Amino acid sequence: MKKKEEKLSDLKVEILLPLYYNAANHSGNRASIEGGKYTQTYNEIIDRFGGCTIDNSPLLGGWLNPATGKEIQDENVTYWIVCKNTKSNVQFFSRLKGVLKKRFQQDEIMMYYIEIHRI
Repeated sequence: MKKKEEKLSDLKVEILLPLYYNAANHSGNRASIEGGKYTQTYNEIIDRFGGCTIDNSPLLGGWLNPATGKEIQDENVTYWIVCKNTKSNVQFFSRLKGVLKKRFQQDEIMMYYIEIHRI
């Protein structure tokens, strides 16, 4: 009788990175975020996981900041990462979220993961 092979699940992590800083100038315009910040983030992910896919098609959306009641309209690029479903990887992304909030000067960064099984 063959022993059933157990496959561990992976995670697909999606990070939406904004194109503009949250803070607006006196005219109400928001400054574009410098390209080097995206490169730095990409390199950190590549160094840790060996791969990252970027979708540069801007995702348009908005959200209501519950702390301020202010509506934020955003344009984002998406970073996709597939990695092993481990506690250390989830912790890495939890820490990275705090880093990205500071780096991109955001009230919030949309980041989530889903469990996947590779074919």
